[in-house]
Order: sequence, then C-alpha cells, then structure tokens
Amino acid sequence: MRLLILMTTLLMTGCAVTVDRGLPVATLHERRAEKMFEAGRIAEAMALFQQAAQATPRPFLASIGIARCAIRLGERELVATAFRVAYGSAPSTPEAKDLLGRTHLEAAKVATGALRMQHATTASSMFSSASRVAPGLPSLAYHAGMSELLAGRSVSAITFLEIALSEDPQSTDTLHALVLALRKLGQRDRVLALLATYERDGLLTPALIKELQWARTSGEAGRGEGRRL
Repeated sequence: MRLLILMTTLLMTGCAVTVDRGLPVATLHERRAEKMFEAGRIAEAMALFQQAAQATPRPFLASIGIARCAIRLGERELVATAFRVAYGSAPSTPEAKDLLGRTHLEAAKVATGALRMQHATTASSMFSSASRVAPGLPSLAYHAGMSELLAGRSVSAITFLEIALSEDPQSTDTLHALVLALRKLGQRDRVLALLATYERDGLLTPALIKELQWARTSGEAGRGEGRRL
C-alpha cells in the first residue's frame, strides 16, 4: 500500500525517470592508445589498450579499442573475444550502444559473407536501441543507413541515408552511400536527379563521377535496346 502511495505521488508531481547517459571517462592509457590508433600505429595502440584492459573491472573503452585494433589487423578470433568482453562491461547508455554499433560497422566493412551480415545486423540493432533514447546522437542516421546497406537492406538504407544527407548535404560519404543503395535497386533516374545539383556545383568526387557515368551510360544502353526492338 505504501509503495502504491509513493508511486501515485511521483506521478502526480511529474517526477520523470532519469536515464543514464554518456561513456566512461577514458584513462591516460586509453587516450594515448586512441591517439596511436588514429595515427595508424595499430600494433602499438593494441599493446596500450591491452595494458589498460588489465584494470578491474575490465574497462569498456579498452575492450572496444582492442576490438577496433583487431579488426584492422584481421584477427577475427580476437575481435570476437573483445566484443564479448565489451558487452560484459558496457554501461546501459545510448552512447555505449552507439559505440558498439559503430565498432560492429567497422567489422562489417572488412568482413564478407555471413560474418558481414552478422556484424551489420548487430550494428543496426545497436543503432535502433540507441535512437529510442537519444535520436540526436551525431551521425546516427548515417551509421544506421550504412549498417542497413551492408546487411543488404537497400530500401531501409535509403530512408536513413536520405535523413543523414538532409542533416549534412555536403557529406560526400553519405551521398556516395545513398547512390550505392539506389544503384542496387536499379534506380538510375533517381541517381541522375540526385547527382545533378552536385555536378553543377562541382562537388562530385571521382567515385561519384563514375556513378554518374554509370547512370548516364546505362540509360543510353536502355534506349538503344528499345530502338532495336
């Protein structure tokens, strides 16, 4: 009865349930390791992340760092082990889910076959979970779109990538990913329309110029076949 009264009081006073946010504060070793990783010194970064991981309880950021280094080094078994430890030490925050998702996305980009699908699908699940609590996380729509694209779900990838492009129209990475998704569905006209403005403004990268050439030449081939018929 007393519990019921307490709950009723909280509801009447509009007391909101708070949700934990953020990531753990990085240690000195983790910060140094991250700088080495960004500089491409992967083996050295791995050694520092492993040193940081000796703390008890096992640090989440160090485990993520080990996973990212192992992905770069192609050490598949170590990647799987690092992910298991990272999940066991992850805080229940949207930022942690987002970081797990982005790390799975890194793994999906270099994997093939069933393993790529597994990482991409897990990344998508992590981003979906994070977005329910914190939809404003930076680049969330782009990362969600990439995970859907790598999982072979082009239709849903387009939805996310269009949102991401509206948030940052100058992002050529997002534009290229969206073009790839449209191309997988054979939507040549949409590719042409999408790239027209960027071509006019001189913003196409070499990779996007090739995509535009594909869209134009495939259309010409189709019209030629129509005339022969």
